[in-house]
Amino acid sequence: MSANMMYTAIAGLNTFEDALTVVSDNIANANTTGFKSNTVDFGDLVSGLMSTSGVNVTAQGVGSEVLGITSDWSTGNEIQTGTWSDVMIQGNGFFAVQDGNGTGPIYYTRDGSFQVSSTGYLEDENGDYVLDTSGKPIQIPTTNSNDDNAKIASYSISDTGVITGTDSNGETLTIDTIGVATFNNPNGLVRQGSNLYTVSSTSGSANMGTAGTGMAGTIISGALENSNVDLTTQMVNLIDYQADYQANSKSIATGSTLLQTVVGLIQG
Repeated sequence: MSANMMYTAIAGLNTFEDALTVVSDNIANANTTGFKSNTVDFGDLVSGLMSTSGVNVTAQGVGSEVLGITSDWSTGNEIQTGTWSDVMIQGNGFFAVQDGNGTGPIYYTRDGSFQVSSTGYLEDENGDYVLDTSGKPIQIPTTNSNDDNAKIASYSISDTGVITGTDSNGETLTIDTIGVATFNNPNGLVRQGSNLYTVSSTSGSANMGTAGTGMAGTIISGALENSNVDLTTQMVNLIDYQADYQANSKSIATGSTLLQTVVGLIQG
């Protein structure tokens, strides 16, 4: 029985070690642009059936396990930057980006820290192309070909992602529209690091469209989305999980003591 107690406690140790890792990751990303807080879902482990005092039987518990990790997709706080190419999504959706050679896989991100590259493409901080509603890289011209190639003096992005430029003559040019992708199950997306996600069979394929339509949220220009991690909640979880980890450690120590007692009785 003491050996079973120890194995059950070990399962608990492994569970709360994973939980502490998730909380630590949340805390470490408290200021990561577009980061989404993660929550651990716990489940119980059972083995074979065992008899009870009556005619009923029940399954014997043998610890706990992590059933999965879910993300909180609520929008983080708005951080004003004043840079026209910095954008955030208020509500559902992701920006789609593709490797700088235009042939690599497509990633999805909530990080709208974009800038215009030396080759004229709108890119993220990883050098990936930002894609429009048609899934094509967005090019930002420096002149208005419709107005005697007048130099474009300023740019702006609407709440639906439409990029426009105003040239030195005051003429406005519509350039392109930033695409916003939505998913039936965003919790199925796979984290790849660098604020990027990829699709999986559980997330379903991306529904690429225009901001403010369907399930897609609207775009705010000149701002970035901060992490939605609540540090107060994470610190409470950290203390809670640490106490649970220590309690399981105590169970192992108790099981070890009982086992030593049994061995001593047998040897005696």
